[in-house]
Amino acid sequence: MKNQIIKAHKFGLCTFEDNKFTMRIFTKFMATLKGIWLGIVLLLAVSATLLLTDLQNQNPGSKAIKTIAIFKFSSRPLLNNTELGFIEGLRTRGFIDGKNIRLTRYCAENDLPTANTIAKEIIGKKFDVVITASTPALQVMANANKNGEVIHVFAAVTDPFLSGVGLQRNHPEIRPEHLAGLGTFQPVEDAVLIARQINPGLKKIGVPWCSNETCSEACVVIARRICDSLGIELMEANVENTTSVLEATQSLVARGAEALWIGGDNTVEVAFDLMVKAGRNGKIPVFCNDPELVGKGALFGLGANYFEVGKAGGNIAADILEGKKPSEIPVQNVVPEKLFLNMKALNGLKECWTIPENLIQRADSIAR
Repeated sequence: MKNQIIKAHKFGLCTFEDNKFTMRIFTKFMATLKGIWLGIVLLLAVSATLLLTDLQNQNPGSKAIKTIAIFKFSSRPLLNNTELGFIEGLRTRGFIDGKNIRLTRYCAENDLPTANTIAKEIIGKKFDVVITASTPALQVMANANKNGEVIHVFAAVTDPFLSGVGLQRNHPEIRPEHLAGLGTFQPVEDAVLIARQINPGLKKIGVPWCSNETCSEACVVIARRICDSLGIELMEANVENTTSVLEATQSLVARGAEALWIGGDNTVEVAFDLMVKAGRNGKIPVFCNDPELVGKGALFGLGANYFEVGKAGGNIAADILEGKKPSEIPVQNVVPEKLFLNMKALNGLKECWTIPENLIQRADSIAR
């Protein structure tokens, strides 16, 4: 029998016991092979996922959720409208908070140390984009972000080229590569012309302004020129903070100002109610370059529609999220102008102020 088995193996034959042994070996081999292939498939799947994630991180136009910080310097109508415009501009381009972007909103409440802290936090949290509203917010963020760690879009800025953030009016190609945005220079000259039209005998305009704000200084420089050409004396009073606005304004009234004006001044605008109070006590009107302040007692406001300004800034941010380089976007002056009138503010004035029909027809809103 033993010899028969040897002969069987010799001629390639096998017994029933040999078949069982062979099947066991084959089964173990196939199980091992299946395990190896499963491992290879899992490894390839993980590798593909990591590769896709890396490509999404490198491609600004990808579907990955982007983090965006919105940073405004204070809570006031102009900047609140700008902020809402940012969000709407992004939304109309398909970038929606909680869907494909994550928005975080910051406000320094007109406090410079708080603004500096916010800027550092935005950099520390490595946001993909920060959008700032106001000149001080632009300056604080740009100073903290000199190395370009975060892409920076700005709006609601009177004159970006005077803000000291590396932009040059005559050499637009010289600029930080991570910085983009738009300027909105208030129509100061037209506001003074409207004041003269309402009161042809106007000879003295008082303006409290913060000399630490380049945006305010830029407006005052224009006001000096137009007032001089019209034979109007521009009476100035410097303020350092919001608490000094009332005293400064009262001093202008005491010196004989026939009207009060505010340009693009963050500090004074926060205390606008006090400015109106001083004007009413002196029976003189207040006019401004922020139409929304008509609701707080201004006789008229000629300025930009800052919701639309914000939308323009949101569109710039959307361009960048879709892959455009910030340095490819020109810094333009965007002033979608609007005029608000307040007929109620004419009551009780000591001088003759009369709003002509052409201004009534031109106005976007009239409070009666």
